[in-house]
Amino acid sequence: MPRILVADDDPDMREWIAAVLGEVNYKVDVLSDGEQVLPLLEMGVIDLALIDHHLPKKSGLSVVREVRAAKNTTPLVMLTADVSQQLAVECFRAGASDFIAKPIDPDYLKIVVARALGMGAKSLKNSAFRALGYTHHKPDCRFHKNGKTCDCGLKELFEDIQKFV
Repeated sequence: MPRILVADDDPDMREWIAAVLGEVNYKVDVLSDGEQVLPLLEMGVIDLALIDHHLPKKSGLSVVREVRAAKNTTPLVMLTADVSQQLAVECFRAGASDFIAKPIDPDYLKIVVARALGMGAKSLKNSAFRALGYTHHKPDCRFHKNGKTCDCGLKELFEDIQKFV
């Protein structure tokens, strides 16, 4: 079950988003300020973060920049009532995966979340394939050129990654 972080200063908005995403079986964690986001993302337990632009202590845009500077690849979706093309461009340049204007349509929220989670999973799959290019069978592996047998488990790992997403 994907785990989603919602960082918004409005408790009603946090509760509403958690309820909407709970309908489609996402586990939702909520935060009320921007300073708490990166430490939680660094734990590696969050699959996607929805971040309000106006957060106390640290703005949503600052959070996005901080997360990307830390080389964290968690998909980040910016939420804001300030709908301007300039802000949207700034968010994307900072590393946001998507941008949602408030008030939020619940169906649109579900679509954006599903799309962002899918993009993150595909990115992870692509990274795994790239890493496999640097792997080799163990010296004592009885890998056969027919590609059907492997004693070290590399062949099974490759098949598991192919099944992912």
